[in-house]
Amino acid sequence: MQKREQLRGRRLNQWSVAVIAIVFILVTAVLAVLVTRSIDVITTTSNRIDDNRARHAAHGALQSLRKQLAATVRDNAYWDDAYRQVNLDTRADWIVENWASTTADYPLYDTAIVLDAKNIPVVAYRNGEAMDVSASQLFGPAFDGMLAAARASDRSAAVPVHFIRTNTGIALMGAAEIRPSDVDESVRPENLYVLIFAKQVTADVVAEVSETFSIAGLSLDDQPLASKLSVPLKDVDGKTVAYFNWPSQTPGTMSYLEVESTLRTSAVIFVLFLFSIGAVGFFTINSLKASDMRSRYRASHDALTGLLNRSGLQEKMSEIRKNDGGDDVWLRLHFVDLDGFKGVNDAWGHAVGDELIVAVASRLRDTLPPGASIARLGGDEFAVVTVDRTETKLPLCVGQQIQIALERVFEISGRTIGIGASVGVALSRASTLDIDELIRQADIALYRAKDLGRGITIEFEESFDADTRQMANLEDQLRDTLAKGEIGVAFQPLIQAGSGAICGVEALARWQTAEGTRHAPDVFIPLAERSGLIDLLGLQILTKSIQAAQQWPGISLSVNVSPLQLRNPRFTQNVIDILKAADFDPQRLCIEVTEGILISDPDQAHRAIEELKKAGIKIALDDFGSGFASIGTLRQFGFDRMKVDRSLIVALDHEENAGAILHATIALANALHIPVTAEGIETEQQALAVKMSGCDELQGYLFSKPISAEELSAFYFNGASSQTDRQTA
Repeated sequence: MQKREQLRGRRLNQWSVAVIAIVFILVTAVLAVLVTRSIDVITTTSNRIDDNRARHAAHGALQSLRKQLAATVRDNAYWDDAYRQVNLDTRADWIVENWASTTADYPLYDTAIVLDAKNIPVVAYRNGEAMDVSASQLFGPAFDGMLAAARASDRSAAVPVHFIRTNTGIALMGAAEIRPSDVDESVRPENLYVLIFAKQVTADVVAEVSETFSIAGLSLDDQPLASKLSVPLKDVDGKTVAYFNWPSQTPGTMSYLEVESTLRTSAVIFVLFLFSIGAVGFFTINSLKASDMRSRYRASHDALTGLLNRSGLQEKMSEIRKNDGGDDVWLRLHFVDLDGFKGVNDAWGHAVGDELIVAVASRLRDTLPPGASIARLGGDEFAVVTVDRTETKLPLCVGQQIQIALERVFEISGRTIGIGASVGVALSRASTLDIDELIRQADIALYRAKDLGRGITIEFEESFDADTRQMANLEDQLRDTLAKGEIGVAFQPLIQAGSGAICGVEALARWQTAEGTRHAPDVFIPLAERSGLIDLLGLQILTKSIQAAQQWPGISLSVNVSPLQLRNPRFTQNVIDILKAADFDPQRLCIEVTEGILISDPDQAHRAIEELKKAGIKIALDDFGSGFASIGTLRQFGFDRMKVDRSLIVALDHEENAGAILHATIALANALHIPVTAEGIETEQQALAVKMSGCDELQGYLFSKPISAEELSAFYFNGASSQTDRQTA
């Protein structure tokens, strides 16, 4: 009996062991299946999330490229000045200057085409040069489709931007009719010109998209590639013209391979492995989330400074309008333009310029109040958004804070650099915020700040719009005056220091309207430069001056030239053609240039000056002593004459060391064998001082004010007047 009980007990133990073993085996098997299934799910899910992220990023990249080009086309096509310019005879020059020439290095497009109302190209440039094939040949049948889409597109609709296949690959093209910025019922759609911008999708563009949107291994292909992810690039008709392909990164699979050996160690490690899988999965998902956040960050922030970019700034203002849209909340937008930044780039290169931009961004972060949103809009332009409540009073205007902060010198790569800032401010209630209008107002205020001398803060006023309209009206008047050839010319004599005889004249532009209103040169000449009329104005002044000087044999004719004229590659030939047409001796003509062009574009200035000198025309450096022209500049350009700035002459009357400065300046020119003209002479004492210092030519009110050609002939060539008469003319 006892044995039976023992046997039963052993069997029970055996069954218990067997059951426990079976249960353990089953549990282990189930756990293994569950773990395997979990690993597979995590791996597959991670891969799918990454693939979805990559597809989303790729679609976002295509959308970003199209939006950027659409915004650029819209900004340039729906533009009052562009609409006026393309309807003028000077349209080609204006188009080349504003659009075509920028295709050489502009990041958003490398092709610019403008077609007239009959779809005949007016200007077609690619990579900074006129296209040697027609647009239809280059872009194929899709070009006509894009043109039709632009013609059919309403201004309220999105600008048509699509990918097209060209004979050199794939290009992104946008097109829009050139219209006024505001709705104008008088505009006839059948008479509108069309602006087209296109960007070749090169390997560099693909690489930039790959880096910006974290899509590794991105390529542009004609077909979707097996075992790779892809998104189609479609044309205006919805047809696929190419594909973006890239390999799946399979982060889940890679994570599994890293921990595979751990799974095979032991049951204990197996339990630990479950936790590691969870950690790996959690880490993988978090990495994907972080990658997505980085992509969004790059899309809304400036790569150089880490500040918001233009898109990020607009999103920030939209967020403020949504979250803080009460009537007691005010949004103030500051546009900031660095004064003197271009000189830093020209003097020390873009690397130092980039360091300076980063230093400016850092100083703005340290200076501005908490809650201020700072953005870099591009180049040397920044923006700052502050939110104020009616009961909040800032201790100091933000614009003034910005100016004070940026006026302090910067230490960049061992250099002490001083710049400044001009600030334009616009204000709006958050509840009624119109972002585009606020940006427009801030831009107008900034332009006014720069126009008033820079280094100041200007807040937008309603009168600025009236001023803008007034300047537009004045531009129309100037355009009409030039079209009729009614711009005037006055002449101021140049006097030999030794004999007191007239040896030349300087031609000066004068504008008096039919109603008798006189506009000063410092008003209408900058206006002509901004509106693209300076070439026409300069050539009319030159032509009239030469016609008048033909009656004054034996004396020179000096004519001032704008830096913008000298940048025009056709300027030299235009001058030579005018001389030939008038049969005027080039040796008698002296072109006066300021040092601004020598610093901003020395290569073009050197080419133009060399061509003029080869034609026998003399070149004078005007206003020497008022800027930064160096001995090297005087040697490099080989000037025939130097004109001492009037400020050095005026200083003789009230500055103790002015005489020494003047004498040293003239001595420098004499040492280089450059004859010197002193301008702004008003007293006998000033005339004596400059003659004693070595000037051989004098100019100023002491001898004559600017007078008409008829008065000059009567005073100096008909023997009709005394020296006293000339001084009071």
